[in-house]
Amino acid sequence: MTSELVKSLLPNGPALIVTVGFLPNMPAETPSILRSLPAGATVVDLDTADPGCALPGSPSGVLMMIARTFTDLRRAASVAGMLPHAQHVVVAVTELSPHLSLPALGPSPDENIGSLRIYWEQNGEWAVEFRATRPIPAGRLIRSTVQSLNGRQSRPPLRVGLAGPGAAHWRPGDCGAVLTTEQGPVDEQNNFLVPDLVVRSVGPDTPRWTDPRIRVVDRPRFDCLSWASISRPGGTEHAPLLAATIGHADAVPPIDEFAVNPMGFLASPTAGAAELVQLGDYWAIRGEGVDRLVIPFTGGITDRDVAKLRQLRAIAIRWGRHTGPVAAVRTIAGLAAAGVPIHAPHVPAWAAGLGSDLIELITTVDPDDLEDDIRREEHSIRLRRAAMRGHSTQAYWNRLAGTLGLPVSPSPKISVLLCTRRHDYIPFALAQIARQRGVEVEVILTLHGIPANLPTVQRAIAGFEHPLTVVEVSRDVTFGEALNRGAAQASGDYLAKWDDDDWYGPEFLADLTMAAHYSGADVVGCLMQQVYLEEINLTIQRPGGESERFSRHISGATLLMNRDTFRAVGGFHPIPRHVDTSFLRVLEAHGGRIYRTHGMNCMVHRRSAGHTWNQPVTSFIRAASRQWRGFKPGVFIEADEIRNAMSKREALGK
Repeated sequence: MTSELVKSLLPNGPALIVTVGFLPNMPAETPSILRSLPAGATVVDLDTADPGCALPGSPSGVLMMIARTFTDLRRAASVAGMLPHAQHVVVAVTELSPHLSLPALGPSPDENIGSLRIYWEQNGEWAVEFRATRPIPAGRLIRSTVQSLNGRQSRPPLRVGLAGPGAAHWRPGDCGAVLTTEQGPVDEQNNFLVPDLVVRSVGPDTPRWTDPRIRVVDRPRFDCLSWASISRPGGTEHAPLLAATIGHADAVPPIDEFAVNPMGFLASPTAGAAELVQLGDYWAIRGEGVDRLVIPFTGGITDRDVAKLRQLRAIAIRWGRHTGPVAAVRTIAGLAAAGVPIHAPHVPAWAAGLGSDLIELITTVDPDDLEDDIRREEHSIRLRRAAMRGHSTQAYWNRLAGTLGLPVSPSPKISVLLCTRRHDYIPFALAQIARQRGVEVEVILTLHGIPANLPTVQRAIAGFEHPLTVVEVSRDVTFGEALNRGAAQASGDYLAKWDDDDWYGPEFLADLTMAAHYSGADVVGCLMQQVYLEEINLTIQRPGGESERFSRHISGATLLMNRDTFRAVGGFHPIPRHVDTSFLRVLEAHGGRIYRTHGMNCMVHRRSAGHTWNQPVTSFIRAASRQWRGFKPGVFIEADEIRNAMSKREALGK
């Protein structure tokens, strides 16, 4: 990385330069940008600074924040409150991931901003420059920049304090974090933001916590958790800290899912397999077709690291020497959260903090299966599910809050909009909604020209065990208006549009909700690439482009949107057809973001009669990239469960 853009923005004279993500003890050449810093500048590594100690201001009023990746910049946002006032502020990232868009800063983050410029280079460099009419808090500008890159976010309802060098690893991207010293107390000026708890990054020399008002949660510093620290003469002082961490997921810093996630996944990579192997005292990923990637001593995987690995088919884990057990677990959890296909013949006992689900997935997958694109993507999906549920910041802080008796984020409620004119399809659709896992659902059943007193409808409703609201509209009402009347009765945080005749797997809504969380998108969906052609008993796979990225195109039968977004756009247009496409284009025109996640959870069922598609069967076959004789849904559909359930219902006369 040449960092020419960042070099061109470096101040000429005295300034405060804050870096984050550049680790001086890594076994690699010092990044060129760090060798180019101007003489007379005060340089601070934010990862080693104490959040409780405010940084001194620069006499010139110039401050430059240089982050290696977006992941690092988000960590800096958590401790940005320690930055001084400045009149000229530059926020730069030297290695931006290709799937991240430029920030949409919108209105000025401060009324005293005189000018704002954004710079971007195709090599991954990016910067935003603020010039103010008088000195203003630089931390505010850092935070507004990070928030503009992430879109809509949710966070556990906890106010957290941070103390000790490296504490931001436990709470990345928290622009409301309260900063304090290692021993406390929390400053009186922050009484209006008294935290629910304080997370301290501690070592053997950390002083005792002195503020009895606030609960403190201690987590060992990274330098206390390495094999090198334990094995050196006198290193036994760290042994209690190390012993307390092995095998516990809560002792592993969480994965920042807003930066490290499945975005950019490639279904058909061009490079072969690679290995996670020992490189001196570190781990490194090496393989043909990719540059060697050295894992830092923190074990933290960044968004840019993941982007560099996307072309790999799989990574085999070799349990050689590395920096330490906690860092190793964090590395593997980060790769899994990003959906990078990983495998190993075994997992050592000290890595039990990965959790039983991840361990089973890593050790039971057949590496030969990963040569098949579909099997590989299935493994990736299972990994990301397990890692997000066990190691994301959301999972970590909800788990910790529950343990301490503090507020926990409730699971989002999803209102499923099922609008149908076919009463005989209702039992099938409700059966699929009823088996959704990991989400709270209610159904808004809009009967489009169907009387609610039909026996078929009554039996289906009677057997449904979740909240259900019936809305009756006449047949002459347009489809878009019928959907809107149903949506008006919804009480969920999200609205999900559901087709009555297609197949959906039991993790369909959970995966959409997860994608909405880490992407920050306004609408999430997927492409239904699998189609069962009933009249010729053939299942096909349609090419549809890559998933896990922002896109203009998703299937209308898979829409999941925040209810506020739906209202802001004005709902569906009152038209008889193409209501989904119309909604998406209006959303897009209003600046909304559309995200496409994987399509392994659903399948189109094109029946021999009663469908609304006019294309002949031959058009599907010509467009197929793969095909299978018979009804062959993907494994995530779990179709046998539904078919058996429907058969039992029919046998019982329900």
